Amino acid sequence: MNETSATGPQQPSLDPVALLAALAACPTTSFHEAYVAAGIWQFCRDLGLDVRHDPYGNLIATPSHLPPLAAGGAGSSTRAVALVAHMDHPGLEVTGTDPLTGVGLGGIGGITLDAPEPVWFITPTGPVSGRVLGRVAVDGATQLRLEADAPVPVGAFGVWDVGAFREEGDLLYGPAADDLGGCAAILATLAECRRRELPARVVGLFTRAEEVGLVGATLAARQELVPKDTIVISLETSKALPGAEMGGGPVIRVGDASTAFHHEGETLLRRAAARLREANPGVSIQRQLMYGGTCEATAFVAAGYVATGVAFPLGNYHNAGPDGRAAQEYIHRQDLITGVALLVAAVEEAARDGAPDPVEMRLNQRADDLSERLRLTAAGWTVGQGA
Repeated sequence: MNETSATGPQQPSLDPVALLAALAACPTTSFHEAYVAAGIWQFCRDLGLDVRHDPYGNLIATPSHLPPLAAGGAGSSTRAVALVAHMDHPGLEVTGTDPLTGVGLGGIGGITLDAPEPVWFITPTGPVSGRVLGRVAVDGATQLRLEADAPVPVGAFGVWDVGAFREEGDLLYGPAADDLGGCAAILATLAECRRRELPARVVGLFTRAEEVGLVGATLAARQELVPKDTIVISLETSKALPGAEMGGGPVIRVGDASTAFHHEGETLLRRAAARLREANPGVSIQRQLMYGGTCEATAFVAAGYVATGVAFPLGNYHNAGPDGRAAQEYIHRQDLITGVALLVAAVEEAARDGAPDPVEMRLNQRADDLSERLRLTAAGWTVGQGA
């Protein structure tokens, strides 16, 4: 992990791009994450990770050489780290069959539906091709007009038919990078921690129904699936913005559209970035307020956790192409690979209890260097001594 390439850290031992390609083949939307969950569960078993689920279907994975995270509890000598990503993606659900209608799940508003958009309906008997024909207001709610090439039952879900995962140069295209990129990064990070048998306390948390209001993350925080002294790092593919450019490296996310994150969590990521740059002087890591959406760090901050975020800049956010048609999402290969290296470094840093913050070190050193000058210049002041 510490070897240098022309653009950043070397590929980790478990290829996150291959993981993303495998997960991208799993159709998913809110409340219908079973295919992705099954894929993650199998990967965990294959990689030597212990995995379980809570009553709501959130998955919790831990390297098998470590005890369950809850065993450490509050007051452990080192901070635990929880890496969080969601398994769902915006899509639709069938609500009526005569005529065929449905509702959107998550943010599909960027797709204009000025023309029919092809979709796959996922049914108990297999996928059925079809189309979204447009939107209509019914009793104050937005309903989707649908068409299918075979019968589709109520409760089936739909995903945009934008093509399979593909690589084009350094860009990784697929039907759902958000947030399968985050899921792939967590799996690769946990596998690397397992391979190196790092002693740090780390867990991966794969959540449900993020796109409809951070539901799985909120329930995970409410249950305290991880101890309250855990540092939570939300992994997200988030809309590329000025200062958070695709190909510029993973983004240390200081906040989202709703919340500013916790300085203690960011301190851990800054320490990790410093560790990574020491081994890879040319590595690129960005830092930005990612205001394009709200991520799961907000749910954990609201529940009283120390939470921060790492983002991979995303193109065609929520499948909305520049022309308003449905299109593949895409991220940069090196952003993903460097992101895994950053997460592994963060896990290592969390095990170094009391390790200094680089910013704090710099400020303290500067104050030490100049304190005597301030003292001497202040001695001649007449402020507060009368006329």
